[in-house]
Amino acid sequence: MDSGSHLIVNDIEIMFGGQAGDGSLTTGDLIAGVFKRMGLEVYTYKDFPSRIRGGHTNYVIRAGRHPNYGMADFVDGLVAFDLEAVEAHIEEMRPGGFVIFDNTSETVPDHVKRPDVTWYEIPLAKIAKEDLGLELVRNTISLGVLGALIGMDPQIMRTDVTGVYKRKGDKVVDINMRAIQAGEDYVKAHFAEWPSGYALEAARDGERLLMMGNDAIGYASLVAGCRFIAGYPITPATDILEWMAKYGPKYGAVTIQAEDELAAITMTLGASFTGVRAMTATSGPGQALMTEAIGLAGVLEIPVVVVECARTGPSTGMPTKTEQSNLNHLVFSGHGEIPKIVISPGTVEDSFYLTALAFNLAEKYQMPVFVLTEQALCQSKATLPVLDLSRVKIDRGKLQTDPVVFGEYKRFAFTEDGVSPRVIPGVEGGMHLAPGSEHNELGVITENPKNRARMMEKRMGKMVSAKPDLPAPLVHGDKNARIAVIGYGANRGPIVEAQTRLAAAGTATKFLEMRTLWPFPEEEVRAFIEETDHVFVVENNFTGQLERLVRYVVGPLERMHSVLKYNGRPFRPIEVIEPIERFAAVRGLAGV
Repeated sequence: MDSGSHLIVNDIEIMFGGQAGDGSLTTGDLIAGVFKRMGLEVYTYKDFPSRIRGGHTNYVIRAGRHPNYGMADFVDGLVAFDLEAVEAHIEEMRPGGFVIFDNTSETVPDHVKRPDVTWYEIPLAKIAKEDLGLELVRNTISLGVLGALIGMDPQIMRTDVTGVYKRKGDKVVDINMRAIQAGEDYVKAHFAEWPSGYALEAARDGERLLMMGNDAIGYASLVAGCRFIAGYPITPATDILEWMAKYGPKYGAVTIQAEDELAAITMTLGASFTGVRAMTATSGPGQALMTEAIGLAGVLEIPVVVVECARTGPSTGMPTKTEQSNLNHLVFSGHGEIPKIVISPGTVEDSFYLTALAFNLAEKYQMPVFVLTEQALCQSKATLPVLDLSRVKIDRGKLQTDPVVFGEYKRFAFTEDGVSPRVIPGVEGGMHLAPGSEHNELGVITENPKNRARMMEKRMGKMVSAKPDLPAPLVHGDKNARIAVIGYGANRGPIVEAQTRLAAAGTATKFLEMRTLWPFPEEEVRAFIEETDHVFVVENNFTGQLERLVRYVVGPLERMHSVLKYNGRPFRPIEVIEPIERFAAVRGLAGV
């Protein structure tokens, strides 16, 4: 390989592949931290089976000069701890990439090996067992190998590994230090004239964070004043419950692992009813079980934040894989009709700010607010600027803590904006009825048709009142382009990267990133579409739920095209670029 003329600097995607429970994910976290501390922008993606041990797992770490909130087109370097990892991912390798393979007990068959990929076959487990006396440290040896091949900062690597293992004692730290050295020495002895073709150049780290989407949601909840969370462990939402259990008690927050999702949502409603900012976090199966209680929140006008970390369905589906197939459920589920808000972050940073906003929306408009994220975002890490806590303002809406006149206070009073004054238990004179059945202003159950119509109009009118406070869609790219893309959530990253590359090739595009999905921003979407010739709706589901929602509000459009992926994996930029390029070539639209 001619490393001098083909050297790729500070632009790399590494995949660690092995069996669940063998340390691949820990190793991936370490690499991500080293890249970040070297001043690179980092994105990670976990792909693991829904069991504790065994079964193929992989961890992707992408690093470069510029932020990328998704995976690259191809994998540059694969660190494979078994043959299954090679067989599963060899076709994802970039021509000119490299594979580090542990050949202690098996070899890569010739028919599997790609000649356009550089192979480093190293007996990692054997070195760990025979030279260091502990086979478990083969992962750390692989860090030394990788670091020597691509130029990772050896001091940062050792500092980070020490930080991970120091709680286990000096002996554990020492053997891991020797493991790193063993990996570096092996490369010097066997591959000194066999370069990888990739290199890293460290820059100043600066004031940045490396954070997982779910951690950003937990942090935002605490900063926004959430002091109660109940949930039932469910992938990929459990991280939020665990984060709050770890950090919440210091600030007076209560975290409860409920016996099931029904208990979790009703506990959350009870906490909110008493005046506590409260939330729950779940995924599709849990969301289905919570549907009836969310209807109760709607009719009783109880503020509640529900984080939905979407995964592949239906039923149990693939719990650890990503999908955007729950949009219809959040928007249309439930018997009867209630006001609700559905917002969706597109980055880890957005996950923080939109979650904090969700609590204001819930209390100001006294309704359920859903934060819709997905496995490809909520369990991924990314570098981001230090979060600006001054941007988080607390707005509790029409919450009354001063005494009211008993008998005159109307909890469900008809108002111009549909939002009624709200008291909580303990407020003098604020005793009132709170029935799940239809009721009048005082909470007295009634089936009077005029009252029913007026009460429905009052509740549903809050969705109109709330619109000025909802996150507006963002437009990326060339605002004058006639080819457009619509998407939301984790697809923001691959779409924006695809836009940059399409523009470089002469095809201008603009992208409408949806951040509020319900109430649907009809005016903004309609105006965006009217100024285009062709619109591509990119989403991770089979039926094109977002595209159908767009058609539902703006009417049928021949110029709208679905770009769908539903195999449980997130989009790569090339999967956005190719359908647009094919269409542009057929229609002669390149360069517009």
